[in-house]
Amino acid sequence: MDLTDPGVSLLLTDGQRIRQLNRQWRDVDSSTDVLSFPVHSPDALPDEPDHLGDIAISISDAERLAESKTHRARVAEELDVDPDSLQWTLSDEVSFLFVHGLLHLLGYDHARPEQESKMRAMEQRLWQLLRD
Repeated sequence: MDLTDPGVSLLLTDGQRIRQLNRQWRDVDSSTDVLSFPVHSPDALPDEPDHLGDIAISISDAERLAESKTHRARVAEELDVDPDSLQWTLSDEVSFLFVHGLLHLLGYDHARPEQESKMRAMEQRLWQLLRD
C-alpha cells in the first residue's frame, strides 16, 4: 500500500477519558494506552483514502508505561534492541503508541499469533524509520 497524505485525527487525553471511550465504543470498562477508530474496514480500505480514522492516546497510561522497566524490556525485545541501550521517554512512548494505533487504522491486528507477528514486524520497521 502506498499512501499519499491521508488524514488521521489524534486525541491526547487522560486515563478517565480513554476509559469512557473504551466503554462507549468497545464495551470494555477499563483504561487503556491507545484506541484506534478506523474509518474503513480492513478489507475495504481504498487505495487513496482521504482519512484513515482517529487515534486516542492516554498520556497518563503512556507516562506509567514509559517509567516501567518491565515495559521498557518488552519494547526493547519487540524492537529487537538491547534493553540497556534503550532510552525510553514519554515522547518515545507516545510516538510508539501512535505507530501502533496507525497500524490498526491500516488493518493490522494482534488478536492471533500470525497477525501479531506481522504487526510487530511493521512496528519495528516504522519505528526504525522514525528513529533514523
